[in-house]
Amino acid sequence: MNTADVIVIGGGTGGYSTALRAAALGLRVVLVERDKVGGTCLHRGCIPSKALLHAAELVDGIAEARERWGVKATVDAVDWPALVATRDDIVARNHRGVEAHLAHAGVRVVRGSARLTGSRSVRVAGADADPGVREFTARRGVVLATGSRPRTLPALSPDGRRVVTSDDALFAPALPASVLVLGGGAIGVEYASFHRSMGARVTLVEAADRIVPLEDADVSRHLTRGLKKRGIEVQTGARLLDAELLDDGVRTRVRTARGEVRTVEAERLLVAVGRVPVTEDLDLAA
Repeated sequence: MNTADVIVIGGGTGGYSTALRAAALGLRVVLVERDKVGGTCLHRGCIPSKALLHAAELVDGIAEARERWGVKATVDAVDWPALVATRDDIVARNHRGVEAHLAHAGVRVVRGSARLTGSRSVRVAGADADPGVREFTARRGVVLATGSRPRTLPALSPDGRRVVTSDDALFAPALPASVLVLGGGAIGVEYASFHRSMGARVTLVEAADRIVPLEDADVSRHLTRGLKKRGIEVQTGARLLDAELLDDGVRTRVRTARGEVRTVEAERLLVAVGRVPVTEDLDLAA
């Protein structure tokens, strides 16, 4: 029962795609996931964030219709709980779809935390409803697909309210009136754009000399122009010097590319400085 051809640790996009492909090739597959299959992309990243961005696009479209096309329409307010409910429904439907796909393919999904005990053996604690420990062996090998989590900074410990990660921002109880986004990569730019569409005052701070620095320079140039046109303050070549927590937000000092030190206050400081791999407690040395 606890022997398979392949054991996949991690049920995110990489993990479940590998499991489905291996099963399609006729291999017996065990997929170990300690949370929900679908991983970051489905539950905390791509899918829910694009749902929010679609809502933002609708808000922006109404403004354009009014200002450019003569369509007399306005947005009275954004019902955040209703928006969240729609977002969560989209995620739930996709989650059920992934679970059904895995079941149909014959992939055995084991709930629990995995630890390597050898090159082809895995120990899973808390597997399914069993609070004990199970041992699994792979004839062919083990695939590590444990994903990543938001990177944090030592001096900026997230509290989920004033200093937040992208995960915190996604599940926030309400929309902020102002946001300072630290990090101009894909995640930072997405959240800066979304919050601006929702009416927030947004400042985007990036240490590199351009936003989305991993993309082509012309992408950065056009995107910067578009964000500024929408009223987002974009500071590149800038660094956050410090942050003071207030009762209702944060007060920060930012050194600009010209060497000037500016004070920026915001209701929320979103730290979007990249992601780090989830490898702790795996005992990779084994």
